[in-house]
Amino acid sequence: MPATATLEHALGALPGGYLLLDEKQRVRFASTRFYQLLHCAPLQYGQALPAGLLPDELQPALRAGHAHASQQLYAGRLLDWLVTPLPDGTMLSIREDRQSFRNLIENSPDIISRYSPQLVCLYANSALARYSPIPPALHVGLGIEERGLPAHVCDAFRHASSQVLASGKPLVFENQLNHQDKHYVFESRLFPETDEHGQIQSLLCIDRDISEEHAMRLWQADENRLLEMIANDRPMKEVMVWTCHMIESQIEGSMCSIMLLDDEGLHLRVTAGPSLPDEYKAQIDGVAIGASVGSCGTAAFTGETVIVTDIQQHPYWADFAALAELHKLRSCWSYPIKSHDGRVLGTFAIYFAHPCAPDSHSEYITLRTTHLMAIAIQQERRASQLFQLATQDSLTGLYNRRHFMTLAEEACDSTLLLSKPLCMLMFDLDHFKQVNDRYGHAAGDEALRSFARILQDSLRVQDLVCRMGGEEFAALLTDTSAEAALSAAQRICRLVAQTPVLSHGQSIALTVSIGLASCVPGQALGDMMRQADKALYEAKNAGRNRVHVAQYP
Repeated sequence: MPATATLEHALGALPGGYLLLDEKQRVRFASTRFYQLLHCAPLQYGQALPAGLLPDELQPALRAGHAHASQQLYAGRLLDWLVTPLPDGTMLSIREDRQSFRNLIENSPDIISRYSPQLVCLYANSALARYSPIPPALHVGLGIEERGLPAHVCDAFRHASSQVLASGKPLVFENQLNHQDKHYVFESRLFPETDEHGQIQSLLCIDRDISEEHAMRLWQADENRLLEMIANDRPMKEVMVWTCHMIESQIEGSMCSIMLLDDEGLHLRVTAGPSLPDEYKAQIDGVAIGASVGSCGTAAFTGETVIVTDIQQHPYWADFAALAELHKLRSCWSYPIKSHDGRVLGTFAIYFAHPCAPDSHSEYITLRTTHLMAIAIQQERRASQLFQLATQDSLTGLYNRRHFMTLAEEACDSTLLLSKPLCMLMFDLDHFKQVNDRYGHAAGDEALRSFARILQDSLRVQDLVCRMGGEEFAALLTDTSAEAALSAAQRICRLVAQTPVLSHGQSIALTVSIGLASCVPGQALGDMMRQADKALYEAKNAGRNRVHVAQYP
């Protein structure tokens, strides 16, 4: 008995946790440290071990009374377990695997540090070296303001620490840091560490670099906003300028541009480039595409991505290197914007003031953005085509009757409010059936297109011109007196007579009859059109190739 008491006293003074069992595996003694390491309630002398208290891997050695040593995780803590047979029972020893634990901490990618309640650094692992100009060991013993950290980082840590110290509860918060020209975002977890009386003795902080996850969250939010703009048919210029700003916020130091191919597919036009110098954009606007024509000209020509990390050294930029150097542009990545069938629509380019290449995040978001731009461009062009089909005459490109009537009603309402003059011209090509019968419908179509061009060239942009159907046309001249309208009509009549239509080597003479009516105060659009139409038929009855002005009683 005295020997047992002496053993128990000795075990209680050691740093490990100890459990003594008799030959029937009943509890004889357990040290205080044993309870602390296993987080269990005190065991009673003579009781059997509670089920599940010890790892299953130890049970065979305990039952057989054999020696056993292993490392096992217990409640998230790595422990050394040692089973030692005794003449009259078994001893179980447990202790923290401090060296393995320290190795895990030192090799952790997370910054792990410990602080006193006064926020003096007590420990910092080696991961801190990636983000601090001061070696981790030199942080120890320094207060939060003495460690060379930015003021906003110190303020955020101090505020979070005060909350943990006051509540005794862990806290998760985010912090941001710029180091060596790179922006980092950290998720910081702050834990209170207490003694056996529950008093906070220190704070444990684990800082995880979530820069990529944070950037991806911001990108996804921006991407959703871009999709909303596209879905809501925002103006293409607005969408593209916003897209450039979006990528510039994601890729530090970048300057973006979007260029679209012209209708012939031979030249690139600058559509957006809010951060590029205006003079530079003016110089490259309209550049012809081709092999070795900068990054964008080459990308549009080949349909392949072109990454130029140093403009001054790359052969593609030989003709533009001086221009780029003048505006301090050193690298340019250009991505072709392609339609669903592979046609190149334009290019999305990212410039930098220093030589650089894209990383995986930059490549990912740029490729996705280029795809979204292709969708936006194609959607805008489809919408434009649908609008043209709904509002324009397919043969002449003039307004069709329905759209003309809508715009003319609006113009009449505006004229009535502003008390401005308004005139209507009605046109009919003379003997047009004979043109079709003698020269064929292809020649007739060319005659209609020729007359439409004369109308567009002779009238102002603000005038409304339409093909009513067949060989009949109409024009509404806004803010125009009867005298000015008559002068315009007579000029058109002369031009038509003086401009033969050339079709398949044949010259076809045309003339036109025109009726003119001016708007009387309070007169409806339909009444004015009927007056102009009546004047048109009077012109035809009078011999054609002339202008007749409607006479009001």
